[in-house]
Amino acid sequence: MMLKLEEIIDAAEGREIKRAIAVKMVLLGFKTKDICDLLEVSDAFVSKWKIIDENEGASGLRLHYKGGPQFLTDAQRREIYFHLRDKPHYSVEALRDWIERRYDVVYQSKQSDYDLLKEAGLSWHRTQAANPKKAEDLVLLKREEIKKTGGPAGRNSGRSTRCLCLR
Repeated sequence: MMLKLEEIIDAAEGREIKRAIAVKMVLLGFKTKDICDLLEVSDAFVSKWKIIDENEGASGLRLHYKGGPQFLTDAQRREIYFHLRDKPHYSVEALRDWIERRYDVVYQSKQSDYDLLKEAGLSWHRTQAANPKKAEDLVLLKREEIKKTGGPAGRNSGRSTRCLCLR
């Protein structure tokens, strides 16, 4: 059975629809510039899909990418989320190692690891829970000092608060 342009236009996938409408408009005699303006595409887009339609028919306008296989099952993903849920931070490398040891799965792209962290409510940007140099007792002393003096002591504390700088 031969696929018709109208069937693609009625499809849910927007890119296929745009391709089919561009070809349909060419077949109806519209100028390429008008098609480009209406669909917000380039003239190369219109030409490419017109040629593909001529060579392969309307089925050539379909998307051919189907996606790759999912390496982790839904149950495994839930187990990963459970593992990560109480962690204030987690590095991408630690997650990759854990998944490899546990499930013998290694993603080619780090994006999959980033996605898992995001889905678990963590960010790969947040790999350190707190400043390791932070000393709570020094922070409290500094806060008290600021409350008493109205400002921080330090190398700028002796300067006037009003300053006119000429350059």
